[in-house]
Amino acid sequence: MLPRMPRMLWIALLPLFAACAPWSPAEAASAPAEPAAQVRYHFGDDPRWAAPNFDDSAWPVAHQGQWPVPPYDSDGFIWVRVRVPTREAAAGPLALRLRDKNVLIADEIFVNGVLVGRQGSPPPRTEMSLYARDEVFSLPAGLAAPGSTAVLAFRTWYPAGGRSLAREGGAVFTIDASQMQHLALQADHDASLIAEGPNLALNGILLMLGVGLLVFWRRAGGRDLLVCSWMLMATSLMSLWNSSSPLGLVTISWRTFVVVDAGLQALSMAASVELVWTVHGLRALGVKRLYHASWAIGTAAYLILMLAVKPSPIVLWSSLAMMPAIASFDCIQIAVNLWALMTKRANRMIAVAMIVISVADLLQNFGYLRGAKFGPFQETYFGLSLFLCEFALFVMLGRRAWQAWRARDELRVEFDAAREVQQRLVTPAVDVPGFRIESVYAPAKHVGGDFFRVLPEADGGVLVVVGDVSGKGLKAAMTVSAIVGALRTMPALTPSQILDALNRGLTGQLQGGFVTCCAARVGRHGAVTIANAGHLSPYRSGAEMSVTAGLPLGIAPDAEYEESQFQLQPAESLTFVSDGIVEARNPAGELFGFDRTQQISASGAEAIAQAAIDFGQDDDITVLTLTWLETPRQSMDPLGMPTPAPA
Repeated sequence: MLPRMPRMLWIALLPLFAACAPWSPAEAASAPAEPAAQVRYHFGDDPRWAAPNFDDSAWPVAHQGQWPVPPYDSDGFIWVRVRVPTREAAAGPLALRLRDKNVLIADEIFVNGVLVGRQGSPPPRTEMSLYARDEVFSLPAGLAAPGSTAVLAFRTWYPAGGRSLAREGGAVFTIDASQMQHLALQADHDASLIAEGPNLALNGILLMLGVGLLVFWRRAGGRDLLVCSWMLMATSLMSLWNSSSPLGLVTISWRTFVVVDAGLQALSMAASVELVWTVHGLRALGVKRLYHASWAIGTAAYLILMLAVKPSPIVLWSSLAMMPAIASFDCIQIAVNLWALMTKRANRMIAVAMIVISVADLLQNFGYLRGAKFGPFQETYFGLSLFLCEFALFVMLGRRAWQAWRARDELRVEFDAAREVQQRLVTPAVDVPGFRIESVYAPAKHVGGDFFRVLPEADGGVLVVVGDVSGKGLKAAMTVSAIVGALRTMPALTPSQILDALNRGLTGQLQGGFVTCCAARVGRHGAVTIANAGHLSPYRSGAEMSVTAGLPLGIAPDAEYEESQFQLQPAESLTFVSDGIVEARNPAGELFGFDRTQQISASGAEAIAQAAIDFGQDDDITVLTLTWLETPRQSMDPLGMPTPAPA
């Protein structure tokens, strides 16, 4: 019975356990047998070595058909000679089948001294054949006869990077009937496609998961989703790209293939770094820079080695740096995720998945992680580990994002309800007899912290109260609700008395916040009385009014508020604004400012608010304009006498 451990951890670790198991008999049986004919080789280049009667008895014999790669500082050429028997029952035209085991190579194939085919092109017109090739080359009529033994000379050139990456080369040569060779080639190609089916399918699934995660990120947001989708797509595309050339699915130049491969590798590793830092919320910038430097050096070294043609110091340094850099990347990732495993309780399974990926990559790079055959199918343990762990990341991060998105959706419903309530509390102002009043209320979020009230008075005047609660959002909106409720139930008071009453009620209730407020009473004859508690002074027909400003509300219970008095002329207006107008900020960081506000203060409320919004709204915006038209006509009693105005 398995010890008590999260199920996902056991699933992720199973491929690693299997990789450490002994080689199965089936795998051993599939190992290539030692060639019957001796394979001889010689470094250097001499066209005479293609001749069938050349004496190669002094040449070294390749061990099990595997010849060494030319020295790094050599010209890169090596000739291989082998005597290949032709099947006696072969009928019809003959062909040579070459199963090349080299990664990066250019070669020419001679049979009995005649050039019958080439892969790539040796210098001076250098073109490489990328990855192992399986090709059939037709032989000229009469060049070889059934039952005879042909002398095959293999002129091979390795680029400088290929000499650094490879330790030995090898190939399998057979001569038989051309039809049989092509049928065998097609059968082996089909078998390779079937064997690679699981790998292609698993990476196709990862690619679709990455695209799906990207689509979900567009709706739900979250940097972790974006980076995870980035990693899933880059990793799966890299695996699919690496499988395309050996299977003959992509036929492009080796330079293009290498550049695309290196780019996908860099994207995958960079995404891995960003995912770890985003999910775990890490702040160690020095470690992150080292993390990025390791994959950047490893990728650059790989790119140089795969594209280098001639030996140079940078190629040599790249060959020495590539594997340590990639190993450093994996070790840093293991160390960082081990730390997260011990300190980030909620992210333990994510840390385990990232650790398994890094351990599997290390084992594969150092040759300890083998593949397995399942009937006609073949898959590497690294590929299985990568699929299981990245699928686990998709499930864990997707589930977390789904829950957060649902929570935000529910919160959005609550905010919509709060906004509806606030809209009922802070209703647009309407004209009062003798006054034209306009108002605009534009919260920066769903709900805001600005408020205003316009209260007609019994003597024909009007009371205006405009204010701004510090902060934004729901907390500020709740304070607004309390203030508007207090104003609705407050008896007829002077502006200073209104501020004093609100101040006493708010002191000690705002948890360090405050409220700016301006109260103004405009009489039926245009007389204005204003008291201000830290709010922006109103504007009178385009000019800022000189008003004594007291402390904002909610700071000191004994604060006093002085009143200032003015006289409006007919058609003159008062404009009240919140600091959302002055503090509007454009993308360059420039404030709208007091000068611009004063220049447009004589405009209507809609024009003022729209100017600030177009500039760049950063806070709640409130604008209220009040224009005194004229003294309302006195009403008449039934005898035609004017009714005295109320006191």
